[in-house]
Amino acid sequence: MKRVVMSLAVLLILVGAVAASAGEEHKMHQMEPKEVTLAGEVLDLYCFMNHPDTGMGEGHAKCAKSCINKGLPIGFLSDGVVYLIIGKDHEPAAEMVAEFAGTQSEITGTFVEHHGVKAIEIASIKAKS
Repeated sequence: MKRVVMSLAVLLILVGAVAASAGEEHKMHQMEPKEVTLAGEVLDLYCFMNHPDTGMGEGHAKCAKSCINKGLPIGFLSDGVVYLIIGKDHEPAAEMVAEFAGTQSEITGTFVEHHGVKAIEIASIKAKS
């Protein structure tokens, strides 16, 4: 009986240590929001993920605009990193960004990262000059 109680005590200590460690790791992966301006391309994430060879660029612009306007997830590719585009104050971003799909543009907004997902809460977008 003494062995069982001792084993349970050790197990509880280990579980507590793992939980505390996971909590600290979670905090490390949350970054404070910061204002950024990035250059790159607006993507419809459905085609980008399912058709990696053809799901971006000028040749895909018409399809990307259609997918974005249907409400599919929107991304932004900048320097090899894909960011999820989210609207400000829970508003959809499609109207603001669809026309820029497949072209080079510049996006300004608030960068947030949570659990490994990088996102931009969009404030503005314009064609890259």
